[in-house]
Amino acid sequence: MKVSSTSSTTSTAGSSGAKPAAEGFGDLLNVSGTAPRAAASGVSGAAGVSGISALLALQGIGGPEARARALRKGRRLLDALDRLQLAMLGDGPTQRHLQLLNNALSEQRDPSGDFGLDETLNWAEVRAAVEAAKLERANEPA
Repeated sequence: MKVSSTSSTTSTAGSSGAKPAAEGFGDLLNVSGTAPRAAASGVSGAAGVSGISALLALQGIGGPEARARALRKGRRLLDALDRLQLAMLGDGPTQRHLQLLNNALSEQRDPSGDFGLDETLNWAEVRAAVEAAKLERANEPA
């Protein structure tokens, strides 16, 4: 099978620059003859949500384990605050009460995925931090 072409394939010596745009594409090009860059489009909503869900699942955030860890931390915070309250009504707080509060506060807490639980734990941590600061200040020499 023989293919013959009717157009010339020779190039001119002085045509190393950009070629002018064809008639139909002239409106899409700016003055310099190059196509304008299109704005980067965002990720679609469904793809973004599934991507984030997959990442959170891989990290273990928001699962039943994270909720159980958050509940255990909350119980330790409330237990330390309850012991401090009983000590205040009795003989007074000791260094052990301060140590219990600081230990409960020093534990790392990841988001549990339950907004109400996370918000409650935030308030409990603030209360425990305030009580620990008051105990530290009371134990300082005058």
